[in-house]
Amino acid sequence: GRTGARKTWAAAPVLLDYLSLKDGLKDINQKNFDDGALLDMALEDDSDDHKHESYNILELGGGTGFLSVGLAKSLRSSSIAKIMCTDSDKHTIKNMRYNVIENNESKTIAVQKLDWSDGLGGDKFASALERTFQVKNTSHVVEEQNNSVDPVSLLTHVIGSDVHFGHQTLKPLSSIIAAIKHRNPFVQVIIMLKERSENGVADLVTEIEKKLQEGDNDGDGQCNNFTVYVRDVIESGGVPELKMKLVEC
Repeated sequence: GRTGARKTWAAAPVLLDYLSLKDGLKDINQKNFDDGALLDMALEDDSDDHKHESYNILELGGGTGFLSVGLAKSLRSSSIAKIMCTDSDKHTIKNMRYNVIENNESKTIAVQKLDWSDGLGGDKFASALERTFQVKNTSHVVEEQNNSVDPVSLLTHVIGSDVHFGHQTLKPLSSIIAAIKHRNPFVQVIIMLKERSENGVADLVTEIEKKLQEGDNDGDGQCNNFTVYVRDVIESGGVPELKMKLVEC
């Protein structure tokens, strides 16, 4: 029978709305981060930014696959999207794959194991990225010394919801984000987190910035002006406080 993650955490549907109904997938340089550091999910958004766009999306800690499945369905009519939904637990992967198939999204969503402490998954994961996204619609791709394309540079977005639970995920999550950004400075990382401690999100942001700075000492300086944006997520109009933060970089 099915095993692994069965629960969809609170941040997943909120992030899905942000990505599919608001400007979540828009170029980060076109977003407004000056409005009091707040994202009001109750405000209407009539954006047409998704139309005719192409997205290569990697989801971290996908759990049940709810976010990837919902995003695939919402983008189908207006965009070209390929999604890789990942998790580290084999039982969760089994259940995720079942849910993707049951929702008829196996042509859009690839399911892949990814351990955050495993150097971006090694050669096996790199091959999976190449199979899933291939080389198209990626003018920013990074070529390695042998002129082959780094598969990480095929990504346009990295997403995740409720993937930080304190000390046990602080270093692995910040490490995987920093590793991806170093290999693909153009990828947009979008993480929706439930606040579980007073400084939990702030600690994560500090750790990401630290790892990027450390890695950039040996790189080409493309992450020198790297900024992590954090917004409180609210719903106005009498809706109970969400107690969520949106992290983007």
